[in-house]
Amino acid sequence: MKMSDVGFKGQVFGFIKFTPFVESFLSGDLYMNNFKKYIDIESASGEKGVGDKFEAAHVFTELTMNFFTQDTNELIMSGRTKKLNFRKNINEKRPLYCMFAIIGDMLKVVNEDEKYYYTKFDLPNEQIDKMIREFGDSLIFVTPSQFIDRITRTLNEKGYAYRGGLVKYDDYNINSSARMSSYKNQGTDIYFWKDRYFENQYEYRIVLTDQEVDEALIVNIGDISDISTIFNANEFFSDKFEIRLRKKGNLSIH
Repeated sequence: MKMSDVGFKGQVFGFIKFTPFVESFLSGDLYMNNFKKYIDIESASGEKGVGDKFEAAHVFTELTMNFFTQDTNELIMSGRTKKLNFRKNINEKRPLYCMFAIIGDMLKVVNEDEKYYYTKFDLPNEQIDKMIREFGDSLIFVTPSQFIDRITRTLNEKGYAYRGGLVKYDDYNINSSARMSSYKNQGTDIYFWKDRYFENQYEYRIVLTDQEVDEALIVNIGDISDISTIFNANEFFSDKFEIRLRKKGNLSIH
């Protein structure tokens, strides 16, 4: 039985950070690169994964384009384009911080009692292998509510405007009504769409919506070693650990 079957669909139970800079992370240093950093990674390598050339972009598929003269409004050319994307220059420079989110959808219930659901990961091996290939075999598990509390307190103290949330994954070969409506509204939703190719990343991100940076912005939220645990990625996603969820929503890993 999946956690989504017992009312926990989409609920965040933890954050995971893949990083070689363990001590820096535990000290509370959050390196917030801009969107251009991730755009350039795919553009330079031609490979999707850490990088994504469609970050913060409006992406359209199979559009009919008509060209008219400005003075007489006469149609002079018409044609179809397979894919069209554009983004505002300002959005490339927005700093963001990304983490892997443990959500109810990826867990299965293996047992339960009056107080707890006992769960394990229910992810395909190939999905886990892909994640480790792209991000490394060492990870840090972080308690979500306390982590978010410390981030928001720090950002509020600094006076930054921000938005945090789970990324929404969509098929970029289709102009879905939800994504098209989001584009039309011209809000901060543009920072939270990615192609379905990346859905195995289960990403939670925080975007500073009033900042523009050329280099990584380092925001220190204070020591977080008390709410963090280091794991080997292969062991973490194996049957070795059991995630125990109090039926009121608290989490512990054994």
